[in-house]
Amino acid sequence: MNLATGVKEARLNVPDPNQDNQSSGLTIIDDFDILGHEPEPEMDLTLQHPLRPPPDTTSESASFFAAVSEIEQRGPQNPDELIPALTDLEDLSHSYHWGLTLAKDESMVHKLFQFLLPSDLSLEVRSLAALVLGTAIRNNPAALDAALSQFYMDEWPEGPLEAVRMALLHEQAPVLLNRMMFLLSSLCQDKRQLQRFLDAGGIDILIALYDAGAAGSEDQNKLRRKVTHFVIDNLMESGQGDESSLPGSDIDTDWTMIQLRHLKDRPSTIV
Repeated sequence: MNLATGVKEARLNVPDPNQDNQSSGLTIIDDFDILGHEPEPEMDLTLQHPLRPPPDTTSESASFFAAVSEIEQRGPQNPDELIPALTDLEDLSHSYHWGLTLAKDESMVHKLFQFLLPSDLSLEVRSLAALVLGTAIRNNPAALDAALSQFYMDEWPEGPLEAVRMALLHEQAPVLLNRMMFLLSSLCQDKRQLQRFLDAGGIDILIALYDAGAAGSEDQNKLRRKVTHFVIDNLMESGQGDESSLPGSDIDTDWTMIQLRHLKDRPSTIV
């Protein structure tokens, strides 16, 4: 303290050259503030405020299982009544958690697969089924693996890929074809599924679909864009296409057809 002013002043610990440097007259006290108050003990916030799930988890869970129950109870006998439940499932399946939960539900995955097949179901129900399944497994590797594990066995020798392929070959409605292309792209994130599609004449199917979208309606333009995106996302990244140039726009007839014909003329080995 400065005795003349009464003000506390900091003292520099300048070592005396005649003293041993390892001994000092100052004692350093950690965690002591400048006014000399002892620090407040740290509070365990984890114990006072435990982590809680998001507030909408309960409502999402109720919505999810209500939709699943509705589909399992009604089945294809009341197709129009499936639409609200399928719409709810599609919305929830954007979540990683609910997408995986759906893909692990063997009964639901098989039911969605059956909805994809030609039947008396409306185009809206079939296209929604494709959208639900494609959304659940999109960018969700665990969900994709879980869904595929429900197929390619004695009881279910074929899977969604085969249903999609048949729809792309024989259906005419652009809305349904667009949803099937979305599901195809989601499935082909698994390279074995992509190889299976190519081995089953997939390039010829894509060429036919691209030609089918040439009339110019909005849905047909969307179909062409989906074919182009499929080529970029699944074939270019696998080293199958000619990467010297990419299309200048989503609808680039020359580029997409050149790529498809290039792929058709060479063996395609992904895995």
